[in-house]
Amino acid sequence: MARYERLKPLFELLWLSRQPQSMLRLCEQLQASRATVSRLLAYLRTELGLDVRYDRDHNGYLLQRDRKTATAAALMGLSYTETAALLEALVILEQIPPGIVRNASAEARSGMHRLSRHQLWNGGLASRIEIRLPHQRKVAAKIFSTVVDALRADTQLECSYHNRHREVLRTRTVSPIRLVLYRSNWYLAGWCHADEAIRAFSLDRFNAVQPLAKPAHKPPARLVESELDSGYGIFTGNANRKAVLRFEPEAARWVAEEQWHRDATCERCPDGRVRLSVPYNAETEIVMEILRYGPECVVEAPDSLRRSVATAHEAAARRYAEG
Repeated sequence: MARYERLKPLFELLWLSRQPQSMLRLCEQLQASRATVSRLLAYLRTELGLDVRYDRDHNGYLLQRDRKTATAAALMGLSYTETAALLEALVILEQIPPGIVRNASAEARSGMHRLSRHQLWNGGLASRIEIRLPHQRKVAAKIFSTVVDALRADTQLECSYHNRHREVLRTRTVSPIRLVLYRSNWYLAGWCHADEAIRAFSLDRFNAVQPLAKPAHKPPARLVESELDSGYGIFTGNANRKAVLRFEPEAARWVAEEQWHRDATCERCPDGRVRLSVPYNAETEIVMEILRYGPECVVEAPDSLRRSVATAHEAAARRYAEG
């Protein structure tokens, strides 16, 4: 980190100057010794591959302008927030299974790897940063690439889908709308022609996918927004209910800083508690989220959600009591 703190101003001095900079000026500007500046110049050349030349006629150092130097200039300006976003984007790209899509994205992934290495200084900080996507399910490469191709071509798909809850294998015709990476797993939101409604399908539950030479059905944009963006979690459906959740002070410290939903509202109470209002449609996802807070979260409304969470807690308590 100490190297980075001095390397960045050195690069900026050379980048902003059109004239060779003497060793004396570089040492004065960086408040560093001649040996330190020499090491930093060597690092720019050998580790980052930048063309830093010594001009004997002017007794100074000059940074040559080329594509690699321009990339380094952009990287030097990255904030840590941007660096985090870069790493997250790279992790998401790495979730693409082997196949056509992964091959097509190889150049993008390679470029982002180079960006992250330069920004994090060749293993210094990079070796100490890790982004994990837990509970990821496996998706067959052929299925993933077929779905992406259908999205690109705006064509329908014939899908053999295994429903976990009913343990039923059913063939559906789906017009793809959106591919979503949610909680480490891929979902296809599409128009189900059998149900004549928008549904969300987990890609790992597709046994087979067959492209159809039929144009995809495109539901109205307002319907897509209300079905896919208004509710909580991945489940489709217009958010016609609102959960009012009260968090005890210990959990409230964290909840107040979290973004549960784009339309959620948060009220801080004088006693340190937090009251959160979250729109939702299906209970499944929001009940799971509430349960992870245990006794630190109490559902105030609606009564149906309050009963569902209470029933889940009671069932868990009975199982613990039974051993």
